[in-house]
Amino acid sequence: MPNAEYRFNPTPDQLFELEGQGRYNFFRHKEEVERLVDAGRYEEACERRYEAFMLLTDIVPEDEPLPLRWEHANSRAALSILYGSAVDHFRIGDLEMSMAQLEMLLDCDPEDHFEGVNLLALCYIATEEMDAFDDLAIDLTEKSAEAVVARLWASLRQEGVLDKSLVSLLKSRHKAFYAELIASEHPDDEAFRKDITSERPSQTAEAREWWLLTEPLWREFPELIEALRK
Repeated sequence: MPNAEYRFNPTPDQLFELEGQGRYNFFRHKEEVERLVDAGRYEEACERRYEAFMLLTDIVPEDEPLPLRWEHANSRAALSILYGSAVDHFRIGDLEMSMAQLEMLLDCDPEDHFEGVNLLALCYIATEEMDAFDDLAIDLTEKSAEAVVARLWASLRQEGVLDKSLVSLLKSRHKAFYAELIASEHPDDEAFRKDITSERPSQTAEAREWWLLTEPLWREFPELIEALRK
């Protein structure tokens, strides 16, 4: 029996628009999370985002991908909540949950607007799911610093040594990320905040933002940082 609060409307390009009322209005959920973040109530924001994620899991079928249309506001908000909750769990070291959420995200957003594939790659390496990583590796482009770092860490895990060509690529094409990886300090200060929230953040600020996101992982698995510093 159809649910009056939500429906998935198919589009001519084989995508779906998630129409939602009441608790399935993910645009409102996203707004509420943003209000909590702006108020500095981060723990509540994470809880609110997870609650909204659980609502999404209740209605997205498990047995088949359901790609959502990015241009549709409620669908995009649902994808944003899904990615945000995956990041929340990544930050606290719950990689199994983060991994499951990112896999769901890629099913719902095949174009990967959040570039979740890069974070998922790190999860696979950390949990030693190397077969899954190898399947994912085709989507890790050299144009992305995060993808190069993931491939570099995977090579270290699998071969026991750093891939020299990937190190050279990181140093030459993604200098800011290389510098951030080997730096002894990563200040989350006013200058960084001003830079990263500007209209055109610098590569240095983007690298710092990425480091602050992934720092818990490198604390638990320091071998890549140690090898690069040598």
